[in-house]
Amino acid sequence: MHITKLKIFGFKSFAQRTEITFPGNGLTAVVGPNGCGKSNIVDAIRWVLGEQKAAILRMGKMQDVIFSGTEERAAMSLAEVSLVINNDDGRLPLPYAEIMVTRRAHRNGTSEYLINNQECRLKDIQNLFFDSGLGTGTYSQMNERMINAVLSDKAEDRRTLFEEAAGVSKYKQQRKETLRQLERVQVDMARVEDNLNSTRRSVRQYEKQAEKTREWMELRRRLKELDLSLSLDKYEDNKKSVSILDTSRKRVEHDLESSKTRLTVLKTQIDEKRLAISDDENSLRELEQLVQKEELSLNNMNNELMRFRETLVTLEESSNKYRKEIEESREKQTTLRTEKELLEEKTAHLGSDDEMDEQVRLLEQEREVLQVLRNAYDDSRKSSQELAEKRIQVLNKANSLRSRWQRTDTEKDLLLKDIENRDKEFSDIEEQKKEAQGNLEAMLEGIAEAERELQMLEERQCVQAEKVESSKEEIQKLEKRLQNYKNEEMRLQSRFDVLSSMAISEGEGAKWLLENKSQEIAGLLGQKIEADPRYVSQIEFALGEALDAVLLQDANLADSLLNALEQASVGSVLLASFAGESSFESSSIEGDRVIGPAHRFVSAAPEIRPLLERWLSKWILVEDFETARRLAKENASKDLWFLSPGRAVHTAGFIRARGGSSESLGILSRRTEIDELEKKLDQIKSELQSIETSYNRSQDLLDEDQTVFNSILEDIREKQAQIQSGNAAKLIHQHTIQNMDRQLERIENERSRAKSRISAMESERSEDSELKEAETLATQVEDEYQKTLAKAQEQELMYRNKESDIREIEMRLGEKRSLISASVSRLNSIGEQLSMLEELILTREQEIEGIEIKATQVTQESETLASQIEEKHEALRVLERRRDEARERYNVVSGDLEEWRGEERSINDSLVERISELKDIERRLESLSANIERLRERIFSEWEVDLDNTDDVVRVEYEVSSADREIREIRGKIKALGPVNQGIMDDFEEEKHRLEEVERQFDDLDRARASLERTIHKLDIIARDRFMDTFHKIQKNFQEVFSRLMHDGGTKLTLEEGVDPLEAEIEVNARPTGKKMRGVRALSGGERALTAVSLLFAIYMEKPSPYCVLDEVDGPLDDANIGRFMELLRHFSKQTQFILVTHNKRTMASADMLYGVTQEIKGISRIASVKLDDAVGFAV
Repeated sequence: MHITKLKIFGFKSFAQRTEITFPGNGLTAVVGPNGCGKSNIVDAIRWVLGEQKAAILRMGKMQDVIFSGTEERAAMSLAEVSLVINNDDGRLPLPYAEIMVTRRAHRNGTSEYLINNQECRLKDIQNLFFDSGLGTGTYSQMNERMINAVLSDKAEDRRTLFEEAAGVSKYKQQRKETLRQLERVQVDMARVEDNLNSTRRSVRQYEKQAEKTREWMELRRRLKELDLSLSLDKYEDNKKSVSILDTSRKRVEHDLESSKTRLTVLKTQIDEKRLAISDDENSLRELEQLVQKEELSLNNMNNELMRFRETLVTLEESSNKYRKEIEESREKQTTLRTEKELLEEKTAHLGSDDEMDEQVRLLEQEREVLQVLRNAYDDSRKSSQELAEKRIQVLNKANSLRSRWQRTDTEKDLLLKDIENRDKEFSDIEEQKKEAQGNLEAMLEGIAEAERELQMLEERQCVQAEKVESSKEEIQKLEKRLQNYKNEEMRLQSRFDVLSSMAISEGEGAKWLLENKSQEIAGLLGQKIEADPRYVSQIEFALGEALDAVLLQDANLADSLLNALEQASVGSVLLASFAGESSFESSSIEGDRVIGPAHRFVSAAPEIRPLLERWLSKWILVEDFETARRLAKENASKDLWFLSPGRAVHTAGFIRARGGSSESLGILSRRTEIDELEKKLDQIKSELQSIETSYNRSQDLLDEDQTVFNSILEDIREKQAQIQSGNAAKLIHQHTIQNMDRQLERIENERSRAKSRISAMESERSEDSELKEAETLATQVEDEYQKTLAKAQEQELMYRNKESDIREIEMRLGEKRSLISASVSRLNSIGEQLSMLEELILTREQEIEGIEIKATQVTQESETLASQIEEKHEALRVLERRRDEARERYNVVSGDLEEWRGEERSINDSLVERISELKDIERRLESLSANIERLRERIFSEWEVDLDNTDDVVRVEYEVSSADREIREIRGKIKALGPVNQGIMDDFEEEKHRLEEVERQFDDLDRARASLERTIHKLDIIARDRFMDTFHKIQKNFQEVFSRLMHDGGTKLTLEEGVDPLEAEIEVNARPTGKKMRGVRALSGGERALTAVSLLFAIYMEKPSPYCVLDEVDGPLDDANIGRFMELLRHFSKQTQFILVTHNKRTMASADMLYGVTQEIKGISRIASVKLDDAVGFAV
């Protein structure tokens, strides 16, 4: 067996269809520069053989093996690799001389596997190459990573190679499968045992079920009596309550209508009354306005009187001040005159000179100027006093006129403020009215919209309720179907496991040969043939014990095999050799109810066919036993068997019958049934998946529908509450808007009257010019007074300054006349002061006289004003009495109006209460109706009794509290009893039959478990023996190969002590030439490579692999080691096909065929044949 061709298309860098032909055993070298795609050829071989790890193929994910495109060529959607294998030696278990294995990968992640262009599974390819040396996990592909794996610290990396060489892998695989099968059997046993214990308990409990059923029926009878009696009374009480509430509802509705009628009458009476008393109301308002006007006038007069009194107080204070100044001036005059007399006496004794005379003359001149200034100052003061008096007169006149108009302005301001307040009140009410109207419109729209939505919600509720019920029914159906399918799956799986565990023959001799002499035999006859399913039981009947016959590949081996069986003492066995040609004469018996010779309904391999034909040549299949007996008599001279279902008749008169149950099937029937069970299980699993999907989808839909239904119910309750509250608010808003309209009309009337009064005032004032003239004159006098006062103040300042200058002149007199000057100055000063004081006294006396005259005038005016105020008070009191009388008349005529308005408010409050009471009654009615309906539905659902037709119901006497308690106790007892099966005996018989069936299943599973455990034990023994035998051989071969590569080198393979050899770690040690024995970690790169190659070839010597790929393994080797390495390859190439990826010239020279890989177009690899001379440059 060797690889003949490799076909690549769309795999990695091989975008074009590429075909590589390999010779038989020998060396084929693949050369080319780095990155051209040489290793992609190695990856293609590994990938087509079933590699599933993208990392081993140097990819992130498996889809990356598809050609990804270049700048010049688009990406591809498919990768395909085919490997053609020569199978002349028949090492692969397929009857073909040439086998082509193909693998395809698509961009969407799907893969396809083909054998000879026939679709298959990945497992089929793995089984095909299993234990052949071609698998992905074997030593057939070697690169730097493989070298590291061979010499790795991980035991499992090396163990795979040893187990592959020892042929242990298939035993371990069989052991794993057997263990999995044992686990399934144990799981089934546990399940069946649980089922068995449950069934046994169920059977034991059936005796208790009768008593339990009787108790249950008695409890149910008593519960029905009490529940129906209590429910009927509740039903009748609820109906009475509904009747009472309905009467109350009608009464409240009647009261509502009466109140609305009375409210309409009251509104009419109020409007009529307001129209009738409008004159009295207007008269009252006019008197109130007159009183207000008089009060304003009186207030102004009082203010004027207060000003007069303040003026008198001011005049009195000025008079007192002036008199005090006069007294102080006279006292000062007396003092000054006394001082003057003393100074004159003192001065008479003093003399004078020229200088002093000159100073005196100068002083006299200054004094004359001072006197002039004094006279001017006095004139200015006199003028200012006259202007002050004139100013007071003009201001009094202007104030009098202004006071009159101030009163008018005050009244106007009050009216304007009143208009402003009315405007604001009007605007506020109008805004409130608009807002109320908008709210009312929105409310009406909301109510209408809510009613429409409520209708839609009620329709949706009905539809949704039907959907929910439909979904529940669908889920119940799906649950029932799902449980039925699961039960059927469990039954079929149990049957399948039992038949699978029985697939191996129970013949100990045959089993021993299969386990220990598998290389010398071809298997069992029953495993190599197939029968027509219609006649499989008849074929088994005809073959009989021949089904368990062991097929010999060579008839000469019979003696050795029989001797081995005798030595092993494992029982008898039937051997069969299929060598030779068929030499029999087929029976030509035909006729009615004759099926035909048995060998026509059996198929087998060509080499087995003669054996079957010889064995079955004497067996004729017929349709029934009568036909068999008839044909046996008719052909008595022949040696024939006529086989009908279950019975066979020989022409010599012998009759054979087949006994046993359906469990005792032959190997062909079991295999046929297993195939049918597999199909049924696949079909049931598919159906289960579909039903589970439908169930989950239906459950999700039910949850969604239930959520929607609950949401709709909540929305309906909200809409109903919204409509009820909206109707109540609508009535209140309508009444509020009517009140606002009446208020707006009243405010508009009052505002119009105020505006008319203001217009009259403004017209009256625009015609009065006296105030303007008085104000103009007052302004002129005020200006003249201010100017005169300023001039007087200026002259006074000049006078004071001049007076200061004179004092300075007097001070400049020398010491000589100091006393005289002082005395004279003092005398002069005293004289001046006396004069000034005299003038001041005279001025103050004149001012006091003027003040007294002014006070007399003010007193007379205030007395006159007080008299006028008293008269005004009297007039105001008269007006107030008239106003009070008008108010009393208005209160008398409007007394009914207030009473009616109070009644109107009371009726409105009553309407709100009645509406709330009506809603409460309707809510209670709705609740009672719902309770009645639920009670009716529950009773009919539980007892199938219509509460409206209870003539046949037996009613019992009861106490309500004790009846409720008894019902709860009975329901608790019924619940405690659990479900009760009334058809107890039928169920009991069915349960007994099921117990027998389960016991048979358990016994079958227990036999299968024991058989599987024996098989596992034997597999362990065989695998351990083979592994140890192979390990010792590889140990010897390793030393031999290593010494050829390393002259005088040595090796050592050891197993971990104290551990099962099948699980122990394998330690590799090597001793290169001239060095000590050491572990592989201490070796150089070249030594490690040679050690790995030596170990691999040691394994090859035990079990040669049909091919081996070496990916740049010679990289670490020098020229000397390359020579020895190539000699070793050449030695093994007689039985192994080598494919080398290399850059080494000596390796190329030793190859039988060279292939070059290049990339003429960047990113796209292609194959080119090269000569050795060109290969060195080509590979650089």
